[in-house]
Amino acid sequence: MHFSAPKAVAAAFLFFSLAVADLHENCACNNGDAYNWRITTLACTTYNDAGYQWGGVTYDSASGRCVKAVDTDRIAGDQWETACKDAARNGFQCSDGVGTCFANPDDVGGAC
Repeated sequence: MHFSAPKAVAAAFLFFSLAVADLHENCACNNGDAYNWRITTLACTTYNDAGYQWGGVTYDSASGRCVKAVDTDRIAGDQWETACKDAARNGFQCSDGVGTCFANPDDVGGAC
């Protein structure tokens, strides 16, 4: 079998990215120290739409968390936190259901 250098580099990158990923079964978004379901739902959609190699996610309204879509899926912590910050920056439903609210992305983080 012939194994070329570009294929070796690609394989090593894939292995390394999987080996160092901080993977979880469920996550939520916090604004400051408080859980925020309105940011979490948007982050869940953003994360799922990104199509990461770790698998898909779905929002679980019973737990209020974004959860793995199927048993083999996982949520990567760094990418999840980015999705939370993006939702805060881009806007989310206000708590009174009227209008769009924003949060400082520096105050928003992922909780997995």
